[in-house]
Amino acid sequence: MPGKEPIEVLLTREFVIDDYLAKKKLRAKAEPAPPRVITISRDYGALGEEIAAGLGQRLGLPVYGTEILEQVAKRARIDKFFLEHFDEQGSAKTTTFLYSLITGSTATLLSYRRYLYDVVLELAQKDCILIGRGAHLILQDRPVFRLRIVGSRLNCAARISGETGIGLTEAEQKVAEINGKRHQSIVNLFGENFEHCSLEHAANFDLILNTDRLSVDGAVAITLLAVHETESYFSHPKASS
Repeated sequence: MPGKEPIEVLLTREFVIDDYLAKKKLRAKAEPAPPRVITISRDYGALGEEIAAGLGQRLGLPVYGTEILEQVAKRARIDKFFLEHFDEQGSAKTTTFLYSLITGSTATLLSYRRYLYDVVLELAQKDCILIGRGAHLILQDRPVFRLRIVGSRLNCAARISGETGIGLTEAEQKVAEINGKRHQSIVNLFGENFEHCSLEHAANFDLILNTDRLSVDGAVAITLLAVHETESYFSHPKASS
């Protein structure tokens, strides 16, 4: 038949394809996979730490929360107590003043941010889970999974009230205050570099979970599925788009 190719050509072509696929498979094995990193941003009382612990246990990943602050404090040579105040504080002027006073230098918000970037980027070189500290923004250009955990003020307050024994009204005020400080600290730290850095900006996250009606185990299960799908996307972005 006209246009029919000789068997030798077909076999050669098949061999070339097979050889290409085999070499591609070898290259894939030779190229190390990027570290598995999950960032978790959470509302106060929304079970963020518990979900992080559950994910860490299921995936065999270390979880870093306060450890991030400890490493920043070590590099900055200041006490972690003051950094915790700085980290959650709403006023940029107040935190800058405190940081300058404690270090005995003209250190500013930029100094804290530099140390924070250094610590987060270093930890993210290996598999891990990072809680808070704006890690989802620092690592936004990397193949990491960015999880946001939220809850209504009333439900979060009820959890805090049950854990601490304080009244529900006081717990609601505490939830509102701490969430407000977390939001403001993100704006203070990253507002200059990110047009939309607010924790309310959904596009900054791969998954947002409301834990009002979710258990820790349920949230972990959903997140594991989403992590798997996201990693498949990073492996085959065109096929998954």
